[in-house]
Amino acid sequence: MIDRRSTAKDGQRGFTLVELLVVIGILAALAAVVVPNVGRFAGSGDTAANSTEAGTVQAAMDLYMADTSNLTVAANAVATADFSASDPVLSPGYIRQNPTKCTYTWDTAGLITQAACP
Repeated sequence: MIDRRSTAKDGQRGFTLVELLVVIGILAALAAVVVPNVGRFAGSGDTAANSTEAGTVQAAMDLYMADTSNLTVAANAVATADFSASDPVLSPGYIRQNPTKCTYTWDTAGLITQAACP
C-alpha cells in the first residue's frame, strides 16, 4: 500500500515552479514599462534647474539696475560664474549663490544670456 500523505512538514506547502515563473513574468513586464519612462525624466531636472538659475540671475541684474537707477550696464563679453568678481558686482547683494552652476554674459541693456552649463 502506497502512502499518499503530503511530504511537507506540518502541512506547509511551497510555491510551484509555474507560480514562480508567472510572478517573474509579471515583474519583467512591469519593469519593461516603468524603466523607459523613468529614464525620460532623468535629464529634465537639470534643464529645469538651469532655466531657474537663469531667471534668478536675470532678476538679480534687474534689481541691481533698479537700485542704481541705471538704464544701461557695461556689457560683459567674458562669461562668468562668479558674481562677486563680475562687473557689475551682483554677489552677495543681489544673488546669494556664488559661484553659479552656469556661466553668463549680458548686454548693455542688462539682458542675461546663459552661455554654458555643465
